[in-house]
Amino acid sequence: MTQPACYNTRMFDWDVVSSAYPVFYGLFLVIIWALTRPVYADFRRRRSGYGVVFNSNTGEPVATAVIRLKTPQGLVAATVVTDSQGRYRLVAPKGEYHFEVSKAGFAFPSALMRDKKASPFFDNILASSHVRVEDYGTITKNIPLDPKWAAKKPITSKIILSKSTQHLLAFLGTGVALYLAAIQQMSFLPWVLFAIYLIIMLGRLLTFKPPEPPFGTITDAQTGEPLSQVVVRLLDKKFDKLIETQNTSPRGRYAFIVNRGAYRLMLEKSGYRKVIINFPSIKKDGFLLVRNVMMQKLS
Repeated sequence: MTQPACYNTRMFDWDVVSSAYPVFYGLFLVIIWALTRPVYADFRRRRSGYGVVFNSNTGEPVATAVIRLKTPQGLVAATVVTDSQGRYRLVAPKGEYHFEVSKAGFAFPSALMRDKKASPFFDNILASSHVRVEDYGTITKNIPLDPKWAAKKPITSKIILSKSTQHLLAFLGTGVALYLAAIQQMSFLPWVLFAIYLIIMLGRLLTFKPPEPPFGTITDAQTGEPLSQVVVRLLDKKFDKLIETQNTSPRGRYAFIVNRGAYRLMLEKSGYRKVIINFPSIKKDGFLLVRNVMMQKLS
């Protein structure tokens, strides 16, 4: 009797799996990197001291949008226009405010992002027209605008993970990546990919520094205590013209937003020596003009 042909009944060809392993391993590293990237990107945006106005459907920045910050009485506290990258910067003292954002073809507040703290594109979003400022500083909320011609649901869908989840995933993913590289002892390529991945992740950690405060603080030189009600005047240095006056908050904070030019800060408080600080050359618009200052008491 003729014997039936022999067939390989193994479910997997391990030689094929081993040869394709570096490809799947590299894909795993890319996924871990992509899922943990948003938290670092958001950190860099916050560190820059800017907020971004963006299209809630596509995530694209919205340029030349006019933002008005109003008091509960309807008075305009500040006005700014977004740049070509949709960025803006506003500063305000402690209080309750109302946001107005206007751009042809867009609606604010966003109906798509209502009552949400994050979008598929940005974290730290301003989904309503109300904002509360706890103390002097810049407002860096990311503001979604709904395009009037768009569908009700976002076109693009992305996975949104919390910051704590992203950090946990970064550490666990590194451990898993090390294990997966170790089990392929005969292959050198996974170790090369892991080394590249490790350099990228270490680069993130080494550059992850606390952001500079979006305000300046004035303190007593002897005690280090913050000084409230210090009169801080911003003057145009070239023409010696007064531009704006602020009184420091109970925590001694103040902040100014200026455009290119030369400026002078003048700080005065009863019982303390006057302080004058010169800023001879500010080279970009929307610059956060702040300086921590220690004031000496009069002898």
